[in-house]
Amino acid sequence: MSSVETQQEQLPQSDPSPSPNSCSSFELIDMDAGGLYEPVSPHWFYCKIIDSKETWIPFNSVDSQQLEEAYGSGKDCNGSVVPTDGGRYDVHLGERMRYAVYWDELASEVRRCTWFYKGDKDNKYIPYSESFSQVLEETYKLAVTLDEWKKKLESPNREIIILHNPKLMVHYQPVPGSDEWGSTPTEQGRPRTVKRGVENISVDIHCGEPLQIDHLVFVVHGIGPACDLRFRSIVQCEICSE
Repeated sequence: MSSVETQQEQLPQSDPSPSPNSCSSFELIDMDAGGLYEPVSPHWFYCKIIDSKETWIPFNSVDSQQLEEAYGSGKDCNGSVVPTDGGRYDVHLGERMRYAVYWDELASEVRRCTWFYKGDKDNKYIPYSESFSQVLEETYKLAVTLDEWKKKLESPNREIIILHNPKLMVHYQPVPGSDEWGSTPTEQGRPRTVKRGVENISVDIHCGEPLQIDHLVFVVHGIGPACDLRFRSIVQCEICSE
């Protein structure tokens, strides 16, 4: 029996108003909120290759809202193009790709994100794919509605995700060689934290750029293609400073 279940059995049932200063009070409120399901709020991200590593960066609040409105408009997304970042990038919604408008740059993958897990080499959260996030959300909705937890799911990459309760959800990677004979992957190794909704992860989301332009700056670059000591171009330096 898990520690969460043990705590539930030991909590008094006759106290209808637990103290708000107690941590266990918040856990009790969350666990007793069966049936109070609220849909997750999505936020849009794009993927950049920084130092040879994929990094998922959130769109600012205004751009994410515009992308969500275009996504939910009911129109065919295949021909939908949404300008972002003050018009410097266009997002082709059907392709889920982000293209630079004024310079040459590799296109970036775009994703409508609702569920995340913590990476293995840093503290940044990585979004699940849109299709698997939908599976996670449907499983979460069922668990909340029926108040039945400890739901176990297997991702397309044979990773294990367990929803213990609304505050404890974990992700296990498959152990190399554990499925040589077709066996079912198990929860082994160090678990990663799983979070639902962008508001529950640590990430900086800017409000957006002002509609009115106050200043126009002309940059004259006359020292060759290298812009800094790392020999990055002026476009790369501009992107990293966003």
